[in-house]
Amino acid sequence: MNNRFRPISEMTITSLADVATTLLIIFIVAGISAALTRSGVDVNLPKTSAAKPKVGTGVVISITKNQEIYIEQRLVNLKEFNTALNKALSQKATDRVFLQADASVNYGLVIEVIGKIREAGIENLGLVAEPRLPTRK
Repeated sequence: MNNRFRPISEMTITSLADVATTLLIIFIVAGISAALTRSGVDVNLPKTSAAKPKVGTGVVISITKNQEIYIEQRLVNLKEFNTALNKALSQKATDRVFLQADASVNYGLVIEVIGKIREAGIENLGLVAEPRLPTRK
């Protein structure tokens, strides 16, 4: 009777390994899907053979084909543009702005938005474009 209730001296870690492997797989899938999904405003960027600037830490301003202006995914109009831009800049603690405009947007609107950005005192402005694929001859 004494042998029936003796303590187990070895520890089984099979269930711990299963849980750890499952969590690892979940985080890998979540990380890959987050990297592949492009968040933000849908803009058909113009193409260029020049190098594309790397969008890093900074405020992203988007102009859609419907002439709508977004600052960090928030729809704004030109009247409230400077206030919304200053708020976004202070939230991100940066002085860098990236402007992406749809290829069909009126050039005058893009220049007007650049003027508003300059009025806000921003000198660090990047224009975002898609790289043009090389043509085969």
